[in-house]
Amino acid sequence: MERQGFGGLLPDDQWNRLISAGSRRVFGNGKEIMRQGETADTVHLLERGTVRITVIRADGDHSLIGVRGPGEPLGELSVLSGLPRTATVAASGGTCVTYVVKGERFRQMVRGMELERALWQHIVRRQQENEVLQAELVALTPKRRLAEILLRLSFADGADTPTRVLTIPQKELVGPVGRSRSWIQEEFRRLRSAGIISTKRLQVVIHDVDRLRRLAGGEKAE
Repeated sequence: MERQGFGGLLPDDQWNRLISAGSRRVFGNGKEIMRQGETADTVHLLERGTVRITVIRADGDHSLIGVRGPGEPLGELSVLSGLPRTATVAASGGTCVTYVVKGERFRQMVRGMELERALWQHIVRRQQENEVLQAELVALTPKRRLAEILLRLSFADGADTPTRVLTIPQKELVGPVGRSRSWIQEEFRRLRSAGIISTKRLQVVIHDVDRLRRLAGGEKAE
C-alpha cells in the first residue's frame, strides 16, 4: 500500500524523515495506543495498519468517531496545544505499527521542514470531514445510517475492495447510529440473513459492498 503522509499532503521523503526520528512500536489488534484524558507529549506516526478512534460519552461508554489508516499523525493536537488527549486510539483490524516521536522533536521538525501549513490543513480537513459526516448522518434513517457508517469506517485504508473487514465492538456503534445495542444486533441479523455481512467477535466482514451501498441509499436489504 502506498503511504499517504498527512492524508496525502506529504511526499514520501518528508514522511520518512519524520518517522526516522521516532521509535518503532507494534500494537496488537485491539491494543490501546493512547487514551482520552491522558497527558503525554508524544506523537504516534501511523506507518502500517488501521486504528479506531473513540470518545467517552456521558454514560461512560465509548462512541466511535472514526477509523484512520497509514500516514496519520496521532496525538498531534495534544502536542501542539499542551492539552490532554481528546480521544482514545486503538489498533483495529490487526497489528499496527507506529513511530513515536517526542513532542519537542516533532515540533522542531515541523518547523524546520516547514510543515506547519500541511499539518494544520490535515487537522482542519479531518475536522471538516467529521462535521460533514455528522450532518449527512443526521438526515438518514437509522438503517441507512448504520450502512453508511459501516461503509465509511471500512474504507480507512483507501482500498475499494469487494470484501472489507471492520474490527469494532458493536457497543461503539450505539453513539453514531443513535440506536440501542439490541437494535444494532437485530439489524446485523437482517444483514447477515441477506448475505451482506458476517460477524464475529469484535469484527464485521462486509461481503457485498454494492448491496450495502444500495441499502445506504434507501433500498431494502432483502
